Amino acid sequence: MSQPAPGLPRGSPGVLPASGGLRFHRGRTPPGGASPLTWLAEYAFLWPALLGGLALAVAGALVGLFLIIRRDSLLPHALTHVAFVGVALGFLTARWPLLWALGVTVLAAFVVLEIRERAGIYEDTAVGILAGLGMALALVLASLAGSYDVRLLSYLFGNILALSTSEALLAGGLALLVVGVVAFRGEAFFFVAFDEESAATCGLPVRALKFWLAALVAALVVLGMRMVGLLLVSALMVIPGAAALEVARGLRQCYLLSALFGALSVLGGLAAAVLFNLPPSGAIVLFSGGLFLLSFGARRLK
Repeated sequence: MSQPAPGLPRGSPGVLPASGGLRFHRGRTPPGGASPLTWLAEYAFLWPALLGGLALAVAGALVGLFLIIRRDSLLPHALTHVAFVGVALGFLTARWPLLWALGVTVLAAFVVLEIRERAGIYEDTAVGILAGLGMALALVLASLAGSYDVRLLSYLFGNILALSTSEALLAGGLALLVVGVVAFRGEAFFFVAFDEESAATCGLPVRALKFWLAALVAALVVLGMRMVGLLLVSALMVIPGAAALEVARGLRQCYLLSALFGALSVLGGLAAAVLFNLPPSGAIVLFSGGLFLLSFGARRLK
């Protein structure tokens, strides 16, 4: 059954169906003959979704680029399972699911780094162990909390249209932090991602840079689960960077194209959700996948 979109009264022309998509009048004039300004004000709930989604996409694409170069693109996927543990703990304690998810995910990211360095376990093995144990623990905690309901699904699949203004501002702040890190320390992160041993020989703080990267990944995963859900946030972090690497001719182009592809994914996905009544999270990731296929094809045609 269709429900009113956030911020809209029942019976308004824009509604949020149970499938998660949007349904709008598709005429050339605003609904009800209202002026364009009135129409924009009526659909003001779209602005936090648009701004927050763009911020997350740009930040996630830039961070994901370093993960791809490190051959560590499965780390966000594993951390989504751990973030699920934090959400379940939040339900179990009836307090702050997002804060629990952030704390648990950052801690897990640091633990993975320690396991790799101290235990000598291969990276993909450590990620596989983390993902499996994280999901198992999350299922047990969710069962104990009795939270197998729509609340849990909202974190698994996300709902970017329900994003609040404060969450959009938080995404914007995180995006500014990531852009600042890339601008001032991007070459150092790239060097560490490409060759840790040579970076350490040159005197770079390899350990600190790796922990910074892990913390940024964890924060993006937790914020992204509110927008596109735990099941899809890792794809939004990895696919734009992979598409950029297909066509870029230098590091600076990689940065610019990965951010551009991430932003286009959100814009195109939200537009498709509005026009064709699709779930926004799925539409965003599918649009990102389409950009990757175009980049892949363009490289093969050269």
